[in-house]
Parts: sequence; C-alpha cells; structure tokens
Amino acid sequence: MSEEFSSATDFTLKKFLIFRPGAKECLDIKKLVVDFEYAESIVNPFVIGSATIVDSAGLIGSLPIKGGERVVVTTMTNATGEPIEYDMILWKVANRFAQQKTQTYTIGLISPEALQNEITRVNTVMEGNPEAIIKKLISEKEYIGSGKEFFSEPSLLETKLIPTKTRPFDIAAQLAVKSVSPKAKFESTDSDSTSTTAQEIRGSGGFLFWETRRGYNFFAVDSLCADEKSPLKSDRLKVEAWGSGKNKEYTERLGNIGDGADDRFTIKKSVFESEVDMLSSLRLGKYSSLIAFFNHSTGQYEEYVYKIKDSYDNMAHLGGQNSLSLIPVKDVELSDYPSRMMSIYLDHETWSNDWEPASPETKDGSDKPTKFADWQKYYMAQSIARYKLLSNQKCSIVIPGNAQICAGDKITVRLVSKLPDEEAKDEPWDLESSGQYLIQEVTHTYDTTTGSNGVFLTTLRLMRDSYGQKDKVSKHNQ
Repeated sequence: MSEEFSSATDFTLKKFLIFRPGAKECLDIKKLVVDFEYAESIVNPFVIGSATIVDSAGLIGSLPIKGGERVVVTTMTNATGEPIEYDMILWKVANRFAQQKTQTYTIGLISPEALQNEITRVNTVMEGNPEAIIKKLISEKEYIGSGKEFFSEPSLLETKLIPTKTRPFDIAAQLAVKSVSPKAKFESTDSDSTSTTAQEIRGSGGFLFWETRRGYNFFAVDSLCADEKSPLKSDRLKVEAWGSGKNKEYTERLGNIGDGADDRFTIKKSVFESEVDMLSSLRLGKYSSLIAFFNHSTGQYEEYVYKIKDSYDNMAHLGGQNSLSLIPVKDVELSDYPSRMMSIYLDHETWSNDWEPASPETKDGSDKPTKFADWQKYYMAQSIARYKLLSNQKCSIVIPGNAQICAGDKITVRLVSKLPDEEAKDEPWDLESSGQYLIQEVTHTYDTTTGSNGVFLTTLRLMRDSYGQKDKVSKHNQ
C-alpha cells in the first residue's frame, strides 16, 4: 500500500483542467469538484464521464462554458502508484441550480471521437477485412482521425459495403455482428433441395467493438472468454497487469478483516441480476433457431437449424462446464426444437461480374467464387446465440478503487456461501457464483468530500456464459 495513503480507497485529485476551445491556457478547478465519475463498457465505442461542480467563482459565465472544452483529469490512487490521466471533452451542463452566489451543476464528459463521429458520414465503398475497415475509420483524418491505439484480431471473412452516409461507429457495430473468428469452427450439412428436413449448421460468431483508457478494441467474444491454454485466445488482446504484477482474486468477506488480507482486493458489495430468463432466451433463439435462406439470384431455398449445444464445446467459456446443460421442460431439451424462425435473403452475386457462380459453397461448383460473398449463413444465428449465452450469469460488485481495471478485462471473484451456517461449514464459498467473469462495464467513482483523502470506489458489472469454476465440477452441469 502506498505510503501516501492509509486506506485502500484513498486518492488525490491532482488536476482538473479545463481548456478553452482552440487555446493552450487552462484553468485548474479541482477545488470546485465534488465528485468525478468515469465509465467504460464493452458495448460502447466511447468512454463517458461526469463531474459535480460547486461553483462560487462564476466559472460557467466567466470562462464561459459553452461545450467542446477539453478536460484533463489527473488522479493519484492507492492501487496504481502512478498518476492516472483522463483526457475528454465537455459536452453537457445539466442540473444547475443557484443559491445566493454559489451554483451547483453537473458537467458531462465524453471521448473527443464521440463528437467527431456525430459529424462524420461515410459514403465511399468499404472493402476488406472488418478489422482493417474499422481501423481505417478510426485512424484516418477524413473520418474519426484518432491517434489512440487500436487493438484487434482479424475476422475470417472479408466484406464489401456501401455505407450510404453512415456514421463510423455505426459501421463498426454492423461489422462486429458479421465478424467470425478465424479460429472458430464452422460446419454445415450438405444441402439437398429435394429434402423436406432442415439441414444443420454449427459454429460461433460475434465480435465486440469498444473503447477503454488504453485505446480501441475489436475482438471476438470467444477471444475475450479464452484463457491462456485455449486455442481461441488472441495474442493481440491488450490487458495490463493489475495487482502485484498479475490479476488478483477479489474476495467477499463478512465482518471485519482479521486474517491480514490485503483490503484492496475485498468485495464490498455484490448483487446478482436475473440469471434465468427462459422466455427471453427462447424468443431470441439462444438455444435453437430455424433459418430459412432464399437466394433471389438463383431461386434456391434452404432451411437450416442451429443448436447451441452442438457448437458449445468448440467455444471458449469462463465457467466450469464442459458441456451445455439446458433446463428441461417436461423432460424435453429446449434446443431440440427451434424457438425462433428467421427468413434471410442471400445474394452472392452483388459484388461479382464474373460468368462463374459467385457462391463460395462447394455444392455450387464455382471455380472462381467471390471473396465478398453473402456470409450470413456463417454468422447470423451464431452471433445471436453467442451474445445471449455470454449473459448467462450477470453480477455487479463494488471494490476499492482500481483505475487500472478496464472493460473487457477478466476478473476472478470468490463469494461467500449464502447457505445457513450449518450447511456452509464444509464449504464456506459459493462455488457456482464464484469464478472468472468478463468485465462488461467499469465505473470509477472519485468522491472528494468524504474523509481527508476522499473515497475512490470501482463498480464492476460482470458477465459470463457458464457457472462454476474451471477446476471444479459445476452443479449446473449435472
């Protein structure tokens, strides 16, 4: 623990600088800041923040604050040992009220790229690997023009599209759903146009695009869930070590800490959201979907069934299950019957002018298939099921502030068993809810008004696709 702080939640607000638009001079208003909050999410392409200001200096009128000002916040915390800097843009002033000559209001902060995205429209043909397209949209000056690092892995399939004046982040979101990891296994049975039985289709899909303090990220869901031993892991996933040189385990403790444990890694509060939502899962096609494909260029009609249980073992998982256990209803597994029907138009000829068939499928016998084929058979049902599977178990925990933790990192938690003392004496830990989780969202809250050094807390919203721990058999798997 740092000599400067006596508690795991202590911090110092070093600077809170506001720059006038287009000017180099700035004002440090750290003495006016009551609290500062910063948040990241794996479903958000930009970071956000807010601060509560108690203004007795007439800052809002004398600066004046008009929106678009650059704000640089520097903090020193117990967990990092070095300053943490947040560089954002002021986009909003809200909740302002005055009493005598003092005004209190909230300022909203956001990534500069988020505002640039709102005024940028893409209207040129984009082609290639989704990773390359997104990197181009983020880094090139004619689009977002960001200088931040871009961490990613390539997608298996190439694509071509006309954005029709679409915002860059919207294009990235569209491409994420359509992307498939090159390490994922895809299988489909040979189609028989005379068959009245739907064919089978397997595989995994779905990427996520988001921003953190480290930069931009574009990775497959399977890569985020994979451990070091998994063939699905990506060496390009950027995760900084936090906590004594490596990821530490956060532990829930009841009562006072009396065993000499490091209180920086104590869970102060844990809340679980709804973990079982059968109706929503069925309607979204989590367990099984029937997809009808119609190729309007050839007139071919095909039906495929996708069952999550057939592809489950080829995915990376955070929990301890080796195979998927679906909840039976009247002794019938839900994945045996498609609960969602989808109709999809296919057209491999859109970007092909060759006399040969453009279809890449072997059964169509083309010698020169297009690399910009319509790949919906590879990702549509797979992505829907994989995204839904990732939220099987969701939990929020509050821990002593740790600014090094980012959205997309993995964390191991150990939670106390909530069984009566007599039943929990043999096993004091909740083995089903403890284990490794993916950090869906992280919120760092700096409160300057509490104590001599303030209070810094981090709230983590966690998610994972399976219960239990990797080295133990889950009861959900029985």
